[in-house]
Amino acid sequence: MAMRLEPNIPGGYRVQGARRGPPPGLNVRRGGKRRAKKKKSNLRSMILVIAIAFLFLFTPAQERISTQLEKWLDDLLDEFGPAREYPVHAAYTVERNIHLVNPHSQAISFSYELPIPEIRTDFGNSEFGFESADGTFVYPVVTLQEIAGMMAKVDGGSNHVMIPLTEEYLGANDAISLSTGTEIFWPPVGQNNDRCSVDRCAIWQGDIQSGQMVTLEVTYDVISTSFSWWGGSRAPSEAPRAADELSIHAGNDGTYADYDRPGRLDSMYDQFGSERQWYDRDPGPSQNWAVDGDSNVVIALADEIESSLNPEDVNSPYAFAHAAFIKIRDSIVYSQGLSPARGGPACIVDERGDCDEQSNAWMSLLRTRNIPAWYEFGPMTDSQFSAWEPHAWSNAIFPLDEQWCIEKGIDLSTCFVEGEVDVVNNRWLLHTPTTMTEWIEQPSFEGEASYDFYRPLSIGCVNCWTESWETIGEPEIMGGTYRVPVRIGE
Repeated sequence: MAMRLEPNIPGGYRVQGARRGPPPGLNVRRGGKRRAKKKKSNLRSMILVIAIAFLFLFTPAQERISTQLEKWLDDLLDEFGPAREYPVHAAYTVERNIHLVNPHSQAISFSYELPIPEIRTDFGNSEFGFESADGTFVYPVVTLQEIAGMMAKVDGGSNHVMIPLTEEYLGANDAISLSTGTEIFWPPVGQNNDRCSVDRCAIWQGDIQSGQMVTLEVTYDVISTSFSWWGGSRAPSEAPRAADELSIHAGNDGTYADYDRPGRLDSMYDQFGSERQWYDRDPGPSQNWAVDGDSNVVIALADEIESSLNPEDVNSPYAFAHAAFIKIRDSIVYSQGLSPARGGPACIVDERGDCDEQSNAWMSLLRTRNIPAWYEFGPMTDSQFSAWEPHAWSNAIFPLDEQWCIEKGIDLSTCFVEGEVDVVNNRWLLHTPTTMTEWIEQPSFEGEASYDFYRPLSIGCVNCWTESWETIGEPEIMGGTYRVPVRIGE
C-alpha cells in the first residue's frame, strides 16, 4: 500500500518504482533472505535423503513414513525457517507526520481528513459478541486495540490539541487554531465540505504560503493484543483466542446456506458478499475494480481451488477461503510500488502485487462464492517497532456450524467469527499488535467509502504531500513473542 495514499487527482500519481523484497513485517537482514532459502533447501535435502532411505528399507510402510516425514519437515521449518515475530501484547506510542509543501508562487488551501480510530474488538468495532440461545448471557468481546490518547500539533509547536476518542463533535465555526493559517475540528459524517466523508475524523485545514511547508504531528498511544479467531492446529498457541473454544476450525465451520441466518451474517452477505465487483479506482466511463468476482481469470482460479477441496469441504465457505488464502499467499510475489495499481485479476495474472493488491486478489476469489470480505487499513511495523509503512489487509465473516452452535447454547444469529486475514504476512484469522487499525471498511455503494478513504487530502497542488510514521520511546512488550512461519503450502 506504500505510496498509494494520494490526493483526489484523476488518474492518480505514482512516484516510486517497483521494489522487490520481503513483505512488511518480515525481518530479513541484508543477505538474510538468501541464507534463509539455503537453510530451507538444506533441510529439505536432508529430509529427502532420510525419506529415500526409509522407503527403500521399509517399502510396506511408505504411507506412514511419508506422513511422519512431512510432520518432521513442518516442525523443522517452523523452528528454523523464515518467520515473522510478533508480541503477544504491546503498548506503544507512534507519531504520524503529515508534510504539505507549496511550491507555487501564491498561497494554496488544503483540507485533510484524519481518521479517529475506534476500539477494535474480536467482533470488528462491535461492543457485543456471542449471545446465549436463551438470551440470558452475552459473552464479553475481547478488546484487540484501544487508542488511549490522540494528540495533534503543527511543526513542533506548543499548541497541543487532544482529539476526543468518544462521540464528541466540534464544528468548523469552533475550529481550534494550530498555527498561523491552519486549524482543526472534528465534525459529524456528512456530504458537505466541512463534514467527515467516510467515518469519524478530525479535519485539518488552512492555507500554505508560497514556498512554505507545514507539518501536522499526530501522536497515538496504543494498547494492542494478539488474537486468533482460528482454532486450527497451526494457529499460534501463544495468541489468545475466544472464550470456551469458540474459535473456528475444520470441523465446526458452517455452510454457504448459513449466510441466510438473520442478523449480521445475512446483513454482511447483502452488503458485501452479494456484490461481485467492488471499489472502482477510476470512476467514469472506464472501470477499474479493485475486487472483481466477475472476472473470467478469477472465476477460473476459484473453480480450480474448489475442485482441490476434499468432498466434505465443498460446501464450506471457510474451507474455500482458507484454500484461496494459501493459493494467493504461495503464488504471488510481493512487489511494491507497481503502476498502475493492480486489481484482483491483474494481480493473479501478473503473479505479483503489494499488500492491498494481494488482498484484492483474495477477496476477488471470495466474491465469486459470495463470501463477505472487506478492507482494513492502518500502518504496520516490524517486530522491533523500528520501521512503519502504510498497510491494507482483509476482514471476512464465516458462519459456525448450526449443530455445533446449538450444542454450545449460542444464538444462531450471533454464531459466527469475523476476523482479519493478511495474505502477505501469512496472518490467517490473526490480529497482531504490529498493525494499528485506523479504519475497518463500512458498507457503502460498491465500495465508494474505500475510494474516499484512500484520498483524504484536498489540495491545489500535485506531488506536495508525504507522510511518515515513527515509534516514540520504547514499546512495552508483555507476554513474550511468538513466530508465524513464512510457509509455502500447508
